[in-house]
Amino acid sequence: MKDYYATLGIPRDVSVAEIKKAYRKKALECHPDRHPGDAKAEAQFKEVSEAYEVLGDENRRRIYDQYGEEGLKGAGMGGGGFPGGGFSSMEEALRTFMGAFGGQGDVFGSFFGGNPEEAGNARRGASKQISLTIRFEEAARGLNKDITILNLVPCKSCNGSGAKSKNGIKTCPTCQGKGQVFQNRGFFSMVAACPHCHGAGQQITDPCKTCGGEGRVKERQNITVRIPPGVDSGMSMKMNGYGEAGLAGGPSGDLFIAITVEPHPAFQRQGDDVVLEVPVSFIESALGCRKDMPTPLGETVRIIIPEGTQSGKVLRVSGKGIPNVHGNGHGDLLLKISVETPVRLSDKQKDLLRSFQQLETPQNHPNQKSFLEKLKGFFN
Repeated sequence: MKDYYATLGIPRDVSVAEIKKAYRKKALECHPDRHPGDAKAEAQFKEVSEAYEVLGDENRRRIYDQYGEEGLKGAGMGGGGFPGGGFSSMEEALRTFMGAFGGQGDVFGSFFGGNPEEAGNARRGASKQISLTIRFEEAARGLNKDITILNLVPCKSCNGSGAKSKNGIKTCPTCQGKGQVFQNRGFFSMVAACPHCHGAGQQITDPCKTCGGEGRVKERQNITVRIPPGVDSGMSMKMNGYGEAGLAGGPSGDLFIAITVEPHPAFQRQGDDVVLEVPVSFIESALGCRKDMPTPLGETVRIIIPEGTQSGKVLRVSGKGIPNVHGNGHGDLLLKISVETPVRLSDKQKDLLRSFQQLETPQNHPNQKSFLEKLKGFFN
């Protein structure tokens, strides 16, 4: 996993301003124009730019902190180079570099058209993340969980257009609906996002009263989440398109769900295996017995505790543990035997045990005999 904080040489709790400052310093040090033909410097520049593309954006940084690179893939981030296909990191680097050599950063800012999120009409909505706590039994069996979230959804009054009517949307007179303008700066011919419509190509002259022209409103949504059998604490799920609605018809973001499973009072999970401690009496362990045991999935299995079973012995019941979350079979049920010494004995019970003690032989306690033999040389 890439560590973007290490790439920029900063701790994880820094502010956005400190991230930007560290990025500018790193980008200036390894910029390809300062190291022509140096492949290593070029690769480092790309890594630094990729790190800033993530950490410089509050939403992407939040997703990366909790879910790592896998979470970024679900939030519209591409793999490698400049995530998401944007140019904000390159723009920042060129601004920094040219600013250090003559103050021409604005030229490059106009060339790249500013913020990539404003470079087109349709813009993707933000992704969201929530935490969900479920019981042990629910995690073992899987379930459909109904949840409610507060989300930005397309405005029903204007169908997401942001205008009160069709006549309330006009083609931008500055860019003629193209969303871009050309600028000549000396020998440069630059393409920039239109400063009046911010790259949308149109302007809302009669905004919708419900959403104020944004095209989105906040609404509580009821969502059914399908949680597969075998999910465990620390796992996360992604629901594509269940994040906030995009702008101007852009796609919705995604919903990330962080799972927490409540501990069970008896079952202890070890991966897909489940450990259950089984208390047995002295008589049951000595003579052997049969017992009916519960499984995590609510079934019952009959086990045989062999004669002479010692405390700590683990009996394995194959395939009666937790289902694998990826569908690769089931874990095992591990029954850990705990021999319970009787307490609060009556006088008659004590007399019977003393009588039994008179009949015991070394063969009845092989572990004790072995223990004494190991210590024989020490005492001599």
